[in-house]
Amino acid sequence: MARITVVTPGGPPRVDLLPRSEVERRERDALGRTWVRVGLLAILLAVVLIAGAFAVNLFTQQRLAAEQARSAQLIGQIAALSDVSNALKTEADLTQLRAEAMGSDLSWAGIFDRIRGSLPADTNLTGFELTPGAAPVTSKDAKADEKAAKTGVGLTGTLTLDSGTALDLGAYVRSLRTVEGVLTADANSTTSGASAAGRFTYKVDVTFDQTVYSGNYAKAVTK
Repeated sequence: MARITVVTPGGPPRVDLLPRSEVERRERDALGRTWVRVGLLAILLAVVLIAGAFAVNLFTQQRLAAEQARSAQLIGQIAALSDVSNALKTEADLTQLRAEAMGSDLSWAGIFDRIRGSLPADTNLTGFELTPGAAPVTSKDAKADEKAAKTGVGLTGTLTLDSGTALDLGAYVRSLRTVEGVLTADANSTTSGASAAGRFTYKVDVTFDQTVYSGNYAKAVTK
């Protein structure tokens, strides 16, 4: 390929006397140096990226180890409290069992006081056969609990009365229905001379509401 010599006006003439092969060699050397620099920069960049990834991974591993140590510490603390948790669960279970077994606990003194207070003169309570009803359930609504206690069946059965005089059993039953805690009362039977001559034995069917329960072991309901 022919080379054209350029002469700049106003200056001394310059002629490039280098052969074409030397020019091409120099161009190849310059291009090689450029690629070497590019390769070195790529290697340096790769080293920087690898070092950064290693640092991030090391930091992550340290955080993971710290969190694992903290988790192990918390598990140890929870295990140390397992006895307390078991004791609380046992207490709750026993309270539940007691509520189920003793929910129908009766206030017997109050029941007998009500019956004796309703008896006519020369009349005694000599026996009874009474069966508790369903155990009461309490809630957070005191008024609703009070209403339910006055309508629910708490105790039902038969009373045996002994009297030295002939009673108007119908009148007595009607008066017994007005006694606090009595839901229903009905005459059952009358027997003369069963216990002694001149004495009368009366049987009265009666049902009390749930106010006769003591309420000491009532099962609570959480709303």
